[in-house]
Amino acid sequence: MNIIDSILQTDLYKLTMQQCVYHQYPSAEATYSFKCRNENIYLGVLASRIQEQIERMKYLSLTNEEKKYLQGINFLKKDYLDYLAGYRFNPQQVKVRDHHGVLEIDIAGSWLETILWEVPLLAIVNQLYFEDNSNFDNSNFKDLKEEGERRLAEKISVIQGYPRFQFVDFGTRRRYSRNWQEKVIRDFRSHCPQLIGTSNIKFAMDMGIKAIGTQAHEYISAHIAFVDNIREAQKRALYVWLQEYGTNLGIALTDTFTTEAFFQDFDYTLAHSFSGVRQDSGDPFIFGKKMIEYYKNLGIDPRTKTIVFSDGLDIPKAIKLWKEFTGQVGLSFGIGTNLTNDMGLEPLNIVIKLVSCNGKPVVKLSDNPTKAIGDKKVIEDIKKAYYLIF
Repeated sequence: MNIIDSILQTDLYKLTMQQCVYHQYPSAEATYSFKCRNENIYLGVLASRIQEQIERMKYLSLTNEEKKYLQGINFLKKDYLDYLAGYRFNPQQVKVRDHHGVLEIDIAGSWLETILWEVPLLAIVNQLYFEDNSNFDNSNFKDLKEEGERRLAEKISVIQGYPRFQFVDFGTRRRYSRNWQEKVIRDFRSHCPQLIGTSNIKFAMDMGIKAIGTQAHEYISAHIAFVDNIREAQKRALYVWLQEYGTNLGIALTDTFTTEAFFQDFDYTLAHSFSGVRQDSGDPFIFGKKMIEYYKNLGIDPRTKTIVFSDGLDIPKAIKLWKEFTGQVGLSFGIGTNLTNDMGLEPLNIVIKLVSCNGKPVVKLSDNPTKAIGDKKVIEDIKKAYYLIF
């Protein structure tokens, strides 16, 4: 079975970033690396089957129906969609190894091409792992399916009690399986109008709901390679984004070099031009208060802006945040693993991160020091440039 059955089995922010790269940095080169953050889980045994799935992906291409759907998204441009129609995954860009039980995946090549590997590869690793360890299509795990359905029904019941609460599915990368994510979205779609969209483009197209996504950390991290002064990387990334999209896609990611660094770069012009921000690490309650106050200090009414909370949310935490900030600022909630991989098992905490661009090491710090990824010297350079202490 092909786990990835469409080029659109990915998150929208991969296409929005790819379009920006297509127009702004078409000759850039990139390398990515895989990491599993779970302790005592060894995924190396999956290497050969992952490679098999990768080889199958070279046959994927954008269908006429899919291109027509994308043409209806106003910020995706004709020249880029023509490029995407000719795009093919190149398996030679991906190296998969079993290193004494540890799964190693490295990706290298044109940033324009390699940018689309991350999300489907993570979905492949997840599905193969859970097929081996808990596949509820096997009679030995029927109780697992029942538990997953019970938890899903409980979430639906809770959300039905909050008709003004709205959220988005962000669960493609760490889903239990493709079929399970589809079921989760369909069930919410049937019972909860509070689900206003999904990051998964294929499911959005198939179910007639909104595809949602803007940018990821790699976009801002990559700009380290495009500036002489590291202190200019984040600001340049945000201004280039405005150049590409104007105010059509105006949610800025806040924690690539820490939120403290973001506030130093997010000047009045950026704060006015971007429609809001996305919080993805640290304490969301503290962040929300700081962001609201920051807008007020700039003379901007925070109620005209949106905060998207997306850091490891579950339904109760999202509702608590909604109660805390409703009426003070626009709100949205991107919920991932807890929607699409809540079966009573420990989910995988796996990532594929950009590690270099144009031969220069790039980094992501975030507001959680344990999540810092990349060259230690560059991390220290970022900390010094922004006077960060942690």
